[in-house]
Amino acid sequence: MLKNSERSVIELIIAGSLLLPLCVFAGPAAGDMAPDFDLADLGGKSVSLADMTRGEKPVVLSFFGTWCESCLEEIKDLAVTAPKHNAAVYLVGVDADREKLVRFAAKHKIPFPVLWDPKAGTMGKKYDLLRGAFLVVPKTCIISPAGTIEYAAESYDETRKAALEEKLAALSGRKWDKPSEVAVYFTGSANGRLEARPSGGFIKLVSFLERQAGKYPHRLLLDSGDFLPYGVSAAQAGPVFRALALAGYDAVAVGDQDLSYPGFAVEAAKEKAAFLASNIRFRDGTPGLAEKTVMAGGLKIRIVSFVSPAAFSLYPEEFTAKLEFRGLKEVLGGEKGADFLILLSHAGLAENEKIAAEFGQLDLIIAGHTGELPGQPLKAGNALIVQSGGDLRNTGRLVLRFSGKKLLDHSHELLPLTDDIPDSPLIAAILKEAKSIK
Repeated sequence: MLKNSERSVIELIIAGSLLLPLCVFAGPAAGDMAPDFDLADLGGKSVSLADMTRGEKPVVLSFFGTWCESCLEEIKDLAVTAPKHNAAVYLVGVDADREKLVRFAAKHKIPFPVLWDPKAGTMGKKYDLLRGAFLVVPKTCIISPAGTIEYAAESYDETRKAALEEKLAALSGRKWDKPSEVAVYFTGSANGRLEARPSGGFIKLVSFLERQAGKYPHRLLLDSGDFLPYGVSAAQAGPVFRALALAGYDAVAVGDQDLSYPGFAVEAAKEKAAFLASNIRFRDGTPGLAEKTVMAGGLKIRIVSFVSPAAFSLYPEEFTAKLEFRGLKEVLGGEKGADFLILLSHAGLAENEKIAAEFGQLDLIIAGHTGELPGQPLKAGNALIVQSGGDLRNTGRLVLRFSGKKLLDHSHELLPLTDDIPDSPLIAAILKEAKSIK
């Protein structure tokens, strides 16, 4: 007689799962911070970990497949157990066929939100669902309102049922010391892309940010420069400045391509975006603010920018002769008393690692200029270094969690601006106007 967990594996292989390389990914365990994510529910609404944990209830996050009998047993039991212990439940279906998932939820009158992650493409590595040629379901976690994993288990039987209920009973009514969160969304090297192929651009970014509104009460949107392409005309530059304003950036570093546009100062004065030029200026005037300080999550956050002189190595001398640079030591020696220091750096990753090693007061470096796309934040000195690639194909999200003024931990995600994100009507109108001028 096969156990439920063994039968689920065999059924999944018969159902035609992808043959994946034989490797094991370390999944989160009790005591870890739950990995962040965004998934759509069956109604198309985006749901993130922050959405789930905003209240005071512990959250049961359960991964299932429609072929899995023990998954259905667990779902039925949770319908009784979770309300008894004041817990919220979210299910993640890993079926490749969305309609099959919809029919399954309707047939069994599932009372919980059902999120869709086909073949665990988003959650598989994060929650250790991928095992060689098959997906591990059921897999269940209990996540506290503070974002910590309190329980994690694979398979489901009477023993697991008892353990799950025992843990929910222990957590019921507990008061949680929830950390404050600041979500930093970041871009760089947009290169004037109102739209991009095969996907991306401001036309997707603005819609994506609208979808994200309200997920994090404290959020920043920052850019590391080169929002304009090199050699841009006035007719091309104007729409990009308008798109920047619509996106709602809190601070935008001025990159070499931006400075090379002769009309930069005039266009920048029209828009509300805070353009930072902390270490560079034209000899006849400053092209932007020296720095910006914002309050978020009870923290005083200082934002400065840096443009590497090396970024101008291919520019003609008649242009570079107009520029003056300040050293980063002078820039960082300005305002004191900030709780968190962010550098918008228009330099390559290797140079940023050297900067972080030299200047230990930096907490976060948002890199740009080179268009590199590291999968995870780099750590150098005391700073995290992140970068989102180029041409607005992705935006990055770094969620920083604080206890008082102390950074506890972070979660990082690169979020592709894919075609399933609707076009922004406002950017579409700008794009139409820009094309008519050409």
